[in-house]
Amino acid sequence: MIRNDRPLLVDAFLIAAVLTVLALRVYLAAAHYPQLGGNGLHIAHVLWGGLLMVVALGMLLSLLTFPWQLMAAVIGGAGFGMFIDELGKFLTSDNNYFFKPTASLIYAMFIVLFLTAREMRRFRKLTPREKLVNAVEASKELALGRISTVARTHALAWLDAADISNPLTPMLRRQFEMATPAPELKSWLTASMTAVRNRYAAIVHNRWFRRAITGVFVLQAVAVVLSVVYSLVVAAGAATGSSDALREWNATFQAGPILWTTLAGTLVVGAFTVIGVAELRSSRHRAYRAFETAILIDLLLVQPFTLLDTGFAGLTQVFIDLTLLVSLRYLQSAEVVLQVVGRSTTQPDAVQVTLR
Repeated sequence: MIRNDRPLLVDAFLIAAVLTVLALRVYLAAAHYPQLGGNGLHIAHVLWGGLLMVVALGMLLSLLTFPWQLMAAVIGGAGFGMFIDELGKFLTSDNNYFFKPTASLIYAMFIVLFLTAREMRRFRKLTPREKLVNAVEASKELALGRISTVARTHALAWLDAADISNPLTPMLRRQFEMATPAPELKSWLTASMTAVRNRYAAIVHNRWFRRAITGVFVLQAVAVVLSVVYSLVVAAGAATGSSDALREWNATFQAGPILWTTLAGTLVVGAFTVIGVAELRSSRHRAYRAFETAILIDLLLVQPFTLLDTGFAGLTQVFIDLTLLVSLRYLQSAEVVLQVVGRSTTQPDAVQVTLR
């Protein structure tokens, strides 16, 4: 098995699938669920999804270059999104498209696909043989006469770690080093995405944004503490025989394993949030990591069970979590840079002291 070291293909597939499901749900709700067909016929969009997946498969089997592979990944992802959106119809005897657990099942499936794809890339480093094969794949652009700077840089990095005893390695390195990268032609889409990313990075690294994110988690920590106190009060009331407390206590225990799992996950999320708030004074980096852990637990454990009850309407919290997660990643990277700069500025002083 030779792994592809271009994660963009799998990422494009998953992003296209997720966006297709969301776009379908929004469009159908806005258009009051129109049906294509008539006279007893209904052409479900699962058929269009299957058609797009066949088109994507045909492109992958027939075309060789990376741009076409990327287009096939997007088309295949859109087809998969159309297919999986109708999951509720295939799980219910009455073909119920509005089957409420569908949102949770689709969400869990995308999580599994994402984690599987990530582990395929990370469970072990690429072998020298795999790096050489990836460089050979990139050499297709040499034959076409146009190679981008990014592709050339990646190919040389793969060849640096490839098996030098293989005669292909030095030969390909010479070819890539001699190749002149084609001028970058930035489309309006690429330029727009770059501008949005730069603007977002500027906002995230602003001091007020850092304080706002910290404030969100501080409020969450306070809410967790208050919830725990309230639960203890209810438990104490039930123990002393209070009818209202007993009623609420019994209702919680009779709600079933879904609510228990959600409450347990929420408690763990709250614990990491409180730990993060406690770490803020000593280390912002450790605090941000604790906050990130809380968000990941909420996304992977709490939200799938929440969606079982709320359906697609509960995805709002998922988007909030994803926004916070991306922001925390930026903030952590900023803290690492600050630590590196701090060490580099203090080391010369230490050297002078030792020389004296």
